[in-house]
Amino acid sequence: MATNPMGKGTKTIGLNMKKPMADEIERRAKSMQISTGAYCKIILKKWLESGEKLELIEN
Repeated sequence: MATNPMGKGTKTIGLNMKKPMADEIERRAKSMQISTGAYCKIILKKWLESGEKLELIEN
């Protein structure tokens, strides 16, 4: 079990993804001079606040 450095009321989530996608996320975060985790929090927060529905389609 991982410790929670942020304190109470937070939760750590790990994601596995294809390397090209992870590389792109890291590239974008680096261009903004922020951590990959901070970048992911920003884009996920924006998406959740937008209220847009995500359509999942099987390929």
